[in-house]
Amino acid sequence: MDCSFCSDRIPRGTEYLYVTSKGKIMYFCSSKCLKNQVKLKRKPRKVKWTETYREEKQGRLKLLGQKKEEPRKKPEPSKEPEQPVKKKEKKAKKAAKERSKPKGEAKKKAPAKEEPKEKKGDKKGGSKKKVKKKAAKK
Repeated sequence: MDCSFCSDRIPRGTEYLYVTSKGKIMYFCSSKCLKNQVKLKRKPRKVKWTETYREEKQGRLKLLGQKKEEPRKKPEPSKEPEQPVKKKEKKAKKAAKERSKPKGEAKKKAPAKEEPKEKKGDKKGGSKKKVKKKAAKK
């Protein structure tokens, strides 16, 4: 028996059985297939991991006269070896940039935006209680 959604073989006794209101019986190999077909109403030919999708894709490729693309190969290294930049040169350039900037701007960070903290009674949708202060008698 095959799954109605992904077309995989279903071992005996492990299938999910779904009967529509019109009386059509569908068998599923897993809850994943059942949910995709029934709850999410997805078409198996549009879901990449199904057998139906793979078959349809092969048909489209044959119609277009194209073959599957071969995996890309790494580009061949050029014959001229690149000269590696020395670490000392990199550090020297970085230090020169920092020295050229004024001291106040060298390590300036953007101020962090602080949001006002909510009080216990200021929650959205909650009721606000009014507190009356008792006047002290003199």
